[in-house]
Amino acid sequence: MILLTFDDAVNDVNFPLYEEIFEEMSASGRRRTNPNGCPIRAVFFVSHEWTDYGKVQTLYARGHEVASHSITHRFGEKFSTEDWRREHVGQREILHRYANIPREDIRGTRAAFLQIGGDKQFQMLMDGNFSYDSSVSIFDNSPPFWPYTLDFAFDMQHDCMISPCPTRSYPGLWEIGLVMWQNLPGGGRCTMGNSCNSPPDEQAVYELIMSNFKRHYESNRAPFPMAYHSAWFTTPHHKAGFLRFIDEVLQLGDVYFVTNQQALQWMRQPTKLAHIDRFEPWQCPQLVSSAPKKVLECLRPNICLVKFRKKNNVGSRYFKTCQVCPTDYPWIDTPDLLEN
Repeated sequence: MILLTFDDAVNDVNFPLYEEIFEEMSASGRRRTNPNGCPIRAVFFVSHEWTDYGKVQTLYARGHEVASHSITHRFGEKFSTEDWRREHVGQREILHRYANIPREDIRGTRAAFLQIGGDKQFQMLMDGNFSYDSSVSIFDNSPPFWPYTLDFAFDMQHDCMISPCPTRSYPGLWEIGLVMWQNLPGGGRCTMGNSCNSPPDEQAVYELIMSNFKRHYESNRAPFPMAYHSAWFTTPHHKAGFLRFIDEVLQLGDVYFVTNQQALQWMRQPTKLAHIDRFEPWQCPQLVSSAPKKVLECLRPNICLVKFRKKNNVGSRYFKTCQVCPTDYPWIDTPDLLEN
């Protein structure tokens, strides 16, 4: 299982990249699909500011997972539980209202800058009925760590790379940690693909990703995290090496690009590769014409000009959504975001 994730705002700047990866033809002349014929999928950890919620709705309608990356995108080291709640429960509500995503499908969070908040953050996740967090950097990768639950008295089996880490048990909650990559020679470790030393050419990009993938694939098969910010792909050879890697591993026949939720569903119900075509959570009902569509793509969003109150300043912002325009730009102190 490969867990491809993208952080931060979704808008006109990066949406063409996502179209190229997931919708356009590969070098082989076909769309990129998993061995069962379903399109490859990713998780979008969406932060609020500058996001086009019409495009988020389209990503969700196409089968990708959408999760919370906070409203204000601030370091949360000193947040209270209430601060964490405003950031992530609030962002879930914004995604529900303006991208039309059911609340129950927004199951995960990632802390801004991967700065976790210990028990205050994880208590918010429990109270807010989230299923998982995906913020913890895991240095140990020989063999790599699988996602794990926080069901019992918490005793990390790996180093806490960024403190504070949780110390109590949180039954039912999962951590889908970011197993760190081995950087280019002399570069140590890196948590996100774009935080590694910049490879000088397409071949080096491909080799960096492939060598880290093989650490998972050739050992205990723990899900391989590929976490990125979209700005990294503005360098042409970055994107070329990345796409070359994807196209090559899809030829192996036993590699699937799945969402975090799909990975957890497999872990709850492990299914042999011979039967994976019948594993319902990995199917693609949105491609069947007779299947009910809960959410449609947003093709003609409303372009809303709304008031934006930030501290003592009042200005205006453009805001795109296929839903009804708000009067004010939603923000951390919008009164009714936490009512549901």
